[in-house]
Amino acid sequence: MRRFHRSPVVIPSRLFARLRPFLLGLFVKKKRPFLDHFFSLKAALNMRITTTKNNINKRKRNDFEKNEDDSDDKGQFDVSVLLPVHNALPHLTSCLLCLFAQEKVRLEIIVVDDSSTDGSFERIGACKRAYETLKEGEGGEWKLTEDEKEEKEDVGNDFYANKVECNLREEFAQLEEEERGNDDTYERIVRKYCKGKRHKIILRKLERSKEVRSGQGLALNLAYSLSTCEYVAEMEADDMRPQRCFYELLNALKSREDLDATFSQISLIGDLPSSNAPQEGWIGMERFRRWQNSLTCGTTEMAPGRYIEIPAMRASGCYRRSFLEKKMNLNKEGEEGIRIYDDLWRIGDEVVDFAVSEEQRTCSSLKRNPNHWWPVDVSFLHRAFNSGMRCHKVERPMYWWRQYAKQSTKVHDRCSLERLRAAKVHYMLKEDGPLGFAALFTADGDTDAEVRDVDALANSSEPDSSAAKIKNSPRGSKEQKKLIIRVFGRGETLNAYVADINREIELIRAKEKEEHYARHKKPLDATATITTTDEDDDTYQPKLLYVVEKRDEMPGLPKRKRSKENGLDKNTKLCRLFAFGMQKAREKILRVMRDDFDTGGLDWFVA
Repeated sequence: MRRFHRSPVVIPSRLFARLRPFLLGLFVKKKRPFLDHFFSLKAALNMRITTTKNNINKRKRNDFEKNEDDSDDKGQFDVSVLLPVHNALPHLTSCLLCLFAQEKVRLEIIVVDDSSTDGSFERIGACKRAYETLKEGEGGEWKLTEDEKEEKEDVGNDFYANKVECNLREEFAQLEEEERGNDDTYERIVRKYCKGKRHKIILRKLERSKEVRSGQGLALNLAYSLSTCEYVAEMEADDMRPQRCFYELLNALKSREDLDATFSQISLIGDLPSSNAPQEGWIGMERFRRWQNSLTCGTTEMAPGRYIEIPAMRASGCYRRSFLEKKMNLNKEGEEGIRIYDDLWRIGDEVVDFAVSEEQRTCSSLKRNPNHWWPVDVSFLHRAFNSGMRCHKVERPMYWWRQYAKQSTKVHDRCSLERLRAAKVHYMLKEDGPLGFAALFTADGDTDAEVRDVDALANSSEPDSSAAKIKNSPRGSKEQKKLIIRVFGRGETLNAYVADINREIELIRAKEKEEHYARHKKPLDATATITTTDEDDDTYQPKLLYVVEKRDEMPGLPKRKRSKENGLDKNTKLCRLFAFGMQKAREKILRVMRDDFDTGGLDWFVA
């Protein structure tokens, strides 16, 4: 038999160009992947089809080694979801299923395992493989979405969220008891709850020693660097969400161009108490849930609320990438990459940000006073509101927050009331905070740049009469700016806030003085005492003079209105802080003070 040499089939370019418009019209209603496949036909037919051992090995690459970034589906996904993981079993599987089962939206799910030792990384890989075996549209017989009637009746007591959570818990009971599950088991579970080929899953692993392993910051930054979508969301590895939450968050964010982020209300799931035997700490969590869910007016309620408690779960949000990179990047100008999250941990007598590379970590400027030590959630939201974040909260509980005994919120020192209070004071007095110099006095034309210019003139060596005149005047030709912080409260809460404010002022002074001498290349006298006026130092004067007043009384009863205060002018501002944690006390203060309360300006509730 004569053997023929098979030549490649070639479609003439001119013929293909004429047929293309006709075929586009014919198949315009078909799914995009079909068209993409068709228009790759010309290239495919111009190539010899060869199947070699190398091709086969390439297809069988290990899932963990595969570089998903090489795929051609960039831009086909709606939301990038960042999922940091560390020892998240046994709750991790239900979290992954909630993501894989999302409907009406295409997700780019980026999972970064941060040195887990309990098998979390292997569990993620098993679920990832099980999901990727599903064909398009295959699976998903059981729904995670709630019935509309049931939702309206039971949303207040978290009924539906716990019903779903309990069903999944029973489903996984046998699986979680095993030290390792097999792929067949995970494929059966994933097939039941998830439809195939909707989402893309990227998996990475961080290898760090026990000495330097910290929290979520480094894992979140790595996940963010791998993300490609214009909209970015997060997920905690032990929590859950209903099946259309990202679809609704995305629609709410897209519907208003003025928004930077959208959040949702929350439900509590997990080890919930029975009505007859409430668990310790549960009452406080339930009170927190009700308060946070009541903030439904977006920025106008959430921004002032951040000094009472966290006004929204950070992981419940969906953010515009443009906002994160323009307003939230912690890297200084000239540094490579984007660093959205910090991760402050106390090591000995200093606080180190572990959400940076090894090279950055050696930089002494990252070492902080132990007073600056709090959770990444708190830091993120305070920085976001200080940068002017505009947000909205969807009035549905689309983030299901798991409660259990060893939850870091309940047991970790960084989440203590003392650390949370220190964070509130820090970000309130920070330069870009509501009581920072920029917020208080830039409207009067006194910018930080102008202050530096005055310093430069005052230290000029040129024999200029104007320079000499400036040098002999306080702060150049500028008058001293003054901020009176009057704190109302009772007992230990009042004393603690006043102490934290004074400590933060000392830290501001120390940093300000160090920068002052560094600019003028003068040695800083380590033995010099730093006071609020620095009268002993004729070359340094604080940019802002603080006066802290303590009032152990129930306000709303201030005898004088702000307009009748003596000594207030463009150079002197009065801030009133009301340190009352109970909602009833705050409501009474607002009723009594009425129009004299400067919400979001110089009057703030703190707790």
